[in-house]
Amino acid sequence: MTVDPSNTAFLGASPLPRHALVARALLEQIGAERYRVGELLPTEADLCRQFGVSRTTLREAVRWLRTHGMVSARAGVGTRVLAREPNVRYVHAINSIADVFQYAKDSRAPVVLASEEFDTGPRDAEFLRCPPGQRWLRIELTRAFRGDDTPILHAVAWVPQAYQGIARLVPLRSSPIYKLLESEYQEPVLGVDQEFKATRLNARIGRLLGAARAGAPALCVVRHYYGRGERLLLVTQSHYRADRYSYRIGLRFDASGTEAATRG
Repeated sequence: MTVDPSNTAFLGASPLPRHALVARALLEQIGAERYRVGELLPTEADLCRQFGVSRTTLREAVRWLRTHGMVSARAGVGTRVLAREPNVRYVHAINSIADVFQYAKDSRAPVVLASEEFDTGPRDAEFLRCPPGQRWLRIELTRAFRGDDTPILHAVAWVPQAYQGIARLVPLRSSPIYKLLESEYQEPVLGVDQEFKATRLNARIGRLLGAARAGAPALCVVRHYYGRGERLLLVTQSHYRADRYSYRIGLRFDASGTEAATRG
């Protein structure tokens, strides 16, 4: 069915949910280049008037487009078109520290596969950037988006023993772990180091992520999260299937014409 976006009567003439019809209409408009790649969609209020729907319905439609890599939404900026056609991959666009955690907005609570405390050895200490012999908590988990049973990522998270109480909350909350550090321990994340590596999935992680075979190409992202006084709060290592996930980073120059400083 081709949707005429100028005629909102289609919303009541189909067995599909209203948000799905709005998403389809927007998809067709983007495909026809009414809204070109790189451009912003009309405001939320304008789109609600155009389709005669509530903000809740419109946000569900935009969420579908965002999940399928067609648009990115940023508070204070708007919803920008990223692609003319939906992609099976999740496209993660980064313009600020807050955007690092945007994937959690559309995800379910994680499935915890294992949780254990341990004392760091020399190799652990080097990876975690801490002295050997410290006590840490290790949590292994997967995350999936709402409406999709296949996990989008496999992750291992490490937190110092002082924050071990979050272990009981991780499987109950869809929010990222750093939010638990903020709510339970009043520890805001002020900086994040990210390292990206091309890798291949081992057999176990491949099965968890629904890969067709062991050795499938993947993206590995290691993140170190820092709080006040450069205190290390959290370390994560995440694996994503290459055919389901991509990462986009936007850089901006400050008024002096130089790039904003990053942790080196």
